[in-house]
Amino acid sequence: MAGLNRYRPLDDGYRGFVELVAGHIAAGIAGARDFRAQQRRAEELAELDRAKTAFFSNISHEFRTPLTLIMGPVQDLHDRLAGVDPQAGQELEVIHRNGLRLGKLVNTLLDFSRLEAGRMQARFQPVDLAGVTAELASVFRSAVEKAGLRFEIDCSPLPEPVHVDLGLWEKVVLNLLSNALKFTVDGSVGVSVRAGADRAVVTVSDTGVGVPQQEIPRLFERFHRIENTWSRSKEGSGIGLALVQELVGLHGGTIHAESAEGVGTSFTVELPFGTGHLPAEAVSHEAVIPAASDIAAPYVQEALRWLPDPDLTVEALLPSTAAGAAPEVPATVLVADDNADMREYLTRLLHRAGYEVRAVDDGLAALEAAGPGRTWS
Repeated sequence: MAGLNRYRPLDDGYRGFVELVAGHIAAGIAGARDFRAQQRRAEELAELDRAKTAFFSNISHEFRTPLTLIMGPVQDLHDRLAGVDPQAGQELEVIHRNGLRLGKLVNTLLDFSRLEAGRMQARFQPVDLAGVTAELASVFRSAVEKAGLRFEIDCSPLPEPVHVDLGLWEKVVLNLLSNALKFTVDGSVGVSVRAGADRAVVTVSDTGVGVPQQEIPRLFERFHRIENTWSRSKEGSGIGLALVQELVGLHGGTIHAESAEGVGTSFTVELPFGTGHLPAEAVSHEAVIPAASDIAAPYVQEALRWLPDPDLTVEALLPSTAAGAAPEVPATVLVADDNADMREYLTRLLHRAGYEVRAVDDGLAALEAAGPGRTWS
């Protein structure tokens, strides 16, 4: 509410002044209302983002149980029918191959949701990064050479171990190698490890189609895809490189890309030596001994689908293991899962491998079963 001066006539000048003041007041009120509306909108978007993250986390986790219960029996059927019914064996191989692809996507979504929610649990242990990276790269050798490419691995020993979460580092290397093979039609794919001033430098390079300069700043954006470029397959979720950047950042490292169209692309990851850049509670100084991992199988199987020979299977490329061999002294394995089908499947699988099994349906029962006085071999 505003009043006029009773001693001054309401002439044009006075009227203009009053209208000017009224306009400023109205603009201020409108600005305040707009700011509050934007604030409410931002709060709603933040809540929607949290709900989205929770949804992806829950749905990804819920996908894993039925997917495991599909993949296990499919593999069993494939093994039993391999020499009996070739047609059924081929059909089961298709199911298994696409199940691996679906599992890889589910795991990637789950990793993203954990990263966004700040719930990614990493355990950083000292590893021989050069040796581990060379071993991971070797899994891709047969696929790369089958594509008619040279595979160049140059992983020089480092002066000291590098603290990484081995499972997460595997995903970094495998994603970069898969990406290199996908976009390289001839020439070579290379992996190198060398020591920098105070860090390890890992480079994955290729002589592929390259990336337009205007697209390089967007390479690590989620779901971003470069249109009208050659690749061995048009499939893909567009989140592989985004996940790589997140995982490298979780290690306190950096990643950057250099590329030229028609020449190739290189991704360089730099990981600092020492542990000062890592959360103290997530660091272990106990050296980790790399063990056979099944993380590589979906990446290699997907890469094989891009190559001319669809009958080549991942088993021919992955290092052979003694999987299925029973331990000399039967050990007891405690299985805890709230899904009865999963408990039954795991129990059957472990029995077949020669283990004794105790199955319970929740965490409290597992704690009781593994409590003091219980003997486990």
